[in-house]
Amino acid sequence: MAGRIPQSFIDDLLARIDVVDVVDSRVKLKKTGKNYSACCPFHNENTPSFTVSPDKQFYYCFGCGASGSALRFVMEFDGLSFPDAVEKLASDANLEVPREQVSFEARQEQQHQPLFAQMQRASDFYEAMLRSHEQRSKAVDYLQRRGLSGKAAKFFHIGYAPPGWDNLLKQLAPEQPKEQQPKEQQKDTIKQLVSCGMLIEKDDDGKQYRTYDRFRDRIMFPIRDARGRTIAFGGRVLGDEKPKYLNSPETPIFQKNRELYGLYEARKIRQKLTRFVIVEGYMDVVALAEFGIHYAVATLGTATSEHHLRRLFKIVPEVIFCFDGDQAGRTAAARAMETVLPLLQDGLQARFLFLPDGEDPDSLVRHEGKDAFEQRLNQSDHLPEFLFAHLKQQVDFDTLDGKARLDQLAAPLINRLPDGMLRQLMRQKLKEETGVDSHALNKLEAEAPASSGTSPDDDIPLPVIDTLPASHYQQDDQQQEDRLAPQVYQALTAIVQNPALAQQLEIPQCEPETELERLLFEVLNKLKQAPQSNSIGLIIQWTGSPYQAELRQLAEKAASSDISPGAGAVAELLKRLSGRKLAAELAQLKARLANKEKLSGSERERLRELQRQMHTLQKKRTSIYKPH
Repeated sequence: MAGRIPQSFIDDLLARIDVVDVVDSRVKLKKTGKNYSACCPFHNENTPSFTVSPDKQFYYCFGCGASGSALRFVMEFDGLSFPDAVEKLASDANLEVPREQVSFEARQEQQHQPLFAQMQRASDFYEAMLRSHEQRSKAVDYLQRRGLSGKAAKFFHIGYAPPGWDNLLKQLAPEQPKEQQPKEQQKDTIKQLVSCGMLIEKDDDGKQYRTYDRFRDRIMFPIRDARGRTIAFGGRVLGDEKPKYLNSPETPIFQKNRELYGLYEARKIRQKLTRFVIVEGYMDVVALAEFGIHYAVATLGTATSEHHLRRLFKIVPEVIFCFDGDQAGRTAAARAMETVLPLLQDGLQARFLFLPDGEDPDSLVRHEGKDAFEQRLNQSDHLPEFLFAHLKQQVDFDTLDGKARLDQLAAPLINRLPDGMLRQLMRQKLKEETGVDSHALNKLEAEAPASSGTSPDDDIPLPVIDTLPASHYQQDDQQQEDRLAPQVYQALTAIVQNPALAQQLEIPQCEPETELERLLFEVLNKLKQAPQSNSIGLIIQWTGSPYQAELRQLAEKAASSDISPGAGAVAELLKRLSGRKLAAELAQLKARLANKEKLSGSERERLRELQRQMHTLQKKRTSIYKPH
């Protein structure tokens, strides 16, 4: 993550660009009076209800309510994060984005830029080979037999790695005369290609290293990150060789348990996403997209991880797991169920679709078509249905001891659910199945540590230097961000309810991690500059802003809320958000230690101080808000 973008630059950028030009470059606008109109790009409609106002520099859809500035439009239409959208608009305006600070992660990403560049060159090469190589016909014939159109191949940037040991090597690191390309430059390119997994380096009997292409004679599926950068490949063999699919190895820019094939493409499609279906293969994703189902993603040779699911649930409220209907598929579904349970906050759903024998999503959608496949998705099992059906298969449910066994099996799973309505309903369902309240679940809940008061780890000694890896703090930080999301929303609601609170608060000197946090920080900044005594004044203050509608909704929610708007509680949350900056600095120092770098005396003292501060933050488990 790069350093914070100054608000003054964002304001200047929006003043320099015209929302009409930004929208018209993506959606053809028609002049209607003093405004412009078009069919809304964010929902399906036949009559234009999407309006762009050059005077207000604002767009609004009367059909679906989509609204905002040029920046918000680029975020939604191009599927970009806030910083990436700013970078995009700034690039179009020939402006360089300033940064208030350069984080450790930003410096690390800068170091990886050569790897991203080499991966893009590799992707371009494979695409060119699918069009021009002398043996391209067998690759094209294979794709056509699978029903893949040229349009789909272009959209997913599918390519072809031709036969041979050094095609990519010769293309990206060719032998050239010394005056055209220094030998050191060629060596650097080869090292980069080895580092990003495109070349394999092998010790040839201890005499010399031999370098050759990892992917040969395969259909190539580029794997792209959230910004659309190629970070890895999946290669599908054309014959009977093994393995059938070959994936890139783990590299500095690619971790399998964090990425999903097709996620970038799904967000790139101009449609409102309401759910994702998780399938197994690249061709399943491509085939479903070919038939208009643009919300399929695939894991990359690994089981679905918590990180995968957290990413998806930040975009949509529903995830559907798609498995084969055999025993292996149901076993995999049970593992997925255990992974998703802790993430199912109220309002989120997980479902399970089991396919007919011998079918996969690719073959089934071609046989049945889009409507029939989506009907299967709509009728797929909800997690509670699957959970109890799965457990009943493991017990003799017609006997009393079988019901007792069901209680023992179900209780640990239900206990993994977060507190909320779903957990209560699952407990009630278990009681209906067994006829009595769950003894096993009561025991588990009684044994759980109290959620308030003294934490059981209060007396744990302060960690000493070199004990914990840097990744420990980065992982804790990610988990804290996910836990704090609803609390940030509550804090924002409390401030909208009582804007005078802002005068008692200190705005964190850190980069907001989400759009919601950015809104919280901007509201606090604006209230510091121009205090308001009530919600109406705050909303008027944001007239014409892309956030005006959101603030109005928050004000309506706050009017009937039982949240206690205490400045102390909100201040505590802001301190916890500030802890992420400490975690980044701590991770940087830990990384230097891991690389055997020697720290100065002052740096080691700073490391100890950061550990103390992080330890204090981790011990605070008090509730941010308490009901009246």
